Amino acid sequence: MKKYDVLFFDLFDTVINFSFTNLPLIELSGVRARTTSKEVYEVFRRRCPDVPFPEFYEHFIGSYREFQYLKLAENREYPNRDRFLMMLSKMDLPADGEGAALADDMVRAHMNGLASAVSFPPENESALSALRDAKYRMAIVSNFDYAPTAYSLIEKFGLMRFFERVIISEEVGWRKPSPVIFEDALKAMGADPGASLFTGDNFHADVAGSKNAGMDSVWLNSRNENTEGLDPEPDYIIPAFPDVLDVLRLS
Repeated sequence: MKKYDVLFFDLFDTVINFSFTNLPLIELSGVRARTTSKEVYEVFRRRCPDVPFPEFYEHFIGSYREFQYLKLAENREYPNRDRFLMMLSKMDLPADGEGAALADDMVRAHMNGLASAVSFPPENESALSALRDAKYRMAIVSNFDYAPTAYSLIEKFGLMRFFERVIISEEVGWRKPSPVIFEDALKAMGADPGASLFTGDNFHADVAGSKNAGMDSVWLNSRNENTEGLDPEPDYIIPAFPDVLDVLRLS
């Protein structure tokens, strides 16, 4: 087995798990969805009580799709606040002092809803403990557009007992697979990419991104996606997070 000095990990759906099934369920025009929209709407209607939920929801979803396209087009990261400012603008609500404050309140409601759907599986905690006991240096590299929520979850689950550094895309301004965020992570850890291993669940962001940065990669293929014809090819493919111990021959 190749020797690695530093281990890098994605955060969401790798170290900790996000589950849409834990979000509130809504039904609108015969369509059911799990979403934070109700919580965000409760904040929104304090200022705009005359806007019905269906109209709000159309802009809520539309702003999400437009924001995602904007971010993915160049792998740039923009603060989640920009999404809600965009949404308010499309609804002809000025981004003045009151509008900006409303956007901030909407972000917090949205993020609190998302955070409530996150868990830290005990088997992941055990695996990280084994890696720590094996004296591996470790860091988190996460695509997330509201760093305060990422840090609050890291604190909630006590993750800093395992990780030396946390690199969040909102703070870097670039998302995986951009080489910039990987370069920042390697620099923060003083790590040689050739002696570094990255583990993540998203093939494009985590595997392609880390491989292009000169790192070896572990694809956490927990959704059992097709593994044929992958380019670049992961160095390892595992079905569950604790299997990283097998990769490092610690099990």
